[in-house]
Amino acid sequence: MAQFLDLAGKTWPGSSVETLSEHDGCDSSGFRELFYSYYGGCKTTSTIVEELPFSDDDIEDIVVRCRLLRSINRPKALKMIFSAFQAIDRVLDDQKPRYVLSVTVDSYIIDLLARVSCIKGVRFLGLVPTFVNGYFRITERGEKAINREVSSGEVQSVLAMLTDQEYKPQWLAADRGMIRRKAVRLWARNLLKPMWFAFYSRRKNDPLNAHYMTTDIVSRRYLSLFPRLYNEIGNLVEVERVIANDTRVSVFLPLQMSPEATIDYWSSDLSWIDYEDKILSTVEGQSEKYLFIVKEHPNVFGFRTPGFYNELRKIQNVVLVNPEVSSNQLLQICDSVLVCTGTVGFEALLRGKPVFSSANPFYAEAGNFDTLDNAAGDRRARDPQELVEYLISGFLPGTFINDGTWSLEYHASSKYNDRVSNSIRKYLSDAVA
Repeated sequence: MAQFLDLAGKTWPGSSVETLSEHDGCDSSGFRELFYSYYGGCKTTSTIVEELPFSDDDIEDIVVRCRLLRSINRPKALKMIFSAFQAIDRVLDDQKPRYVLSVTVDSYIIDLLARVSCIKGVRFLGLVPTFVNGYFRITERGEKAINREVSSGEVQSVLAMLTDQEYKPQWLAADRGMIRRKAVRLWARNLLKPMWFAFYSRRKNDPLNAHYMTTDIVSRRYLSLFPRLYNEIGNLVEVERVIANDTRVSVFLPLQMSPEATIDYWSSDLSWIDYEDKILSTVEGQSEKYLFIVKEHPNVFGFRTPGFYNELRKIQNVVLVNPEVSSNQLLQICDSVLVCTGTVGFEALLRGKPVFSSANPFYAEAGNFDTLDNAAGDRRARDPQELVEYLISGFLPGTFINDGTWSLEYHASSKYNDRVSNSIRKYLSDAVA
């Protein structure tokens, strides 16, 4: 919360700032109390649907995309939507803000906050880091919301950065040791979460807290008594040998973090939301034509449902590669790439590789993507400078920290919040002009 208070104060100096949160200690708007009061007086399911200012399709979208609501019974989910909507509606009527500053939509509460803001003509600014170091985005649900002018020098600088074989986004775990240590820490923390959040929600008398409920659901889904790691192909030479000995088209499949907003809210294809089932059914259904080179995301190595890696191993057209193997090098030796919204797809486009996706990733126009069932064999080569220009025209300069490490001492400086707030102010002033 301190991060956003600092950002808001720098972006709109002298303005009144109120905080809306489901966490009691972070909420100055009264949202939490209003939510519980509305929930206690909730009406029947049919009445709720009639009184919400959303279509049936909108309500279904709110439920399906939220990893909490899609995991609980529908009447309870609808009651929570109705209560949160009423509370947000009341807060925005009372406070009458011009802007809402938030992270990008990643839960039903932020989803409703963005939707109600739109209804009331309030500008919703959802912040998210990007895979290009030194830039962030403003987006509600992953869409490209900005179209700024960029210089040829800026394009050349970013192009050189992204095509460097050693390039990695600043938030990505790097070497084998770091990846495996992080995996064990992730497993150990997850082992404790169900007990801790069950206790904590009772202690706080906050049984409908979306963060507590979601964490409990997700942690139970990925729970295991021992870390679920794998040690398969760990070098590029062996991957090249496997590809050379197979007549099928090789497809690099870098797994994405899941559950994650980049899948839940950014994918236009809802079938990706059940991510692991989508991966398994996709690769198994394409066994005759494609050989999939599958690599786990370094930041979530081991954080999958029990048996997922074993299920992948059983599929005869899947080759599992260790997460420390360079994605840039795998891009060079594979024929093509399959992603949902993963940004490795953009790196593949830069290198002239076909990219399969049915999710409409934000980083390139729709015509740049194929599907596995409808691959274009003679697609025109993309101009790397045009691709980068399109990409960063949707970014703003600045480093937005969104991994829990932000501190006022280190990140309120010109490199972080000062630059982010300057970019937001310029973006808003340019939009008015």
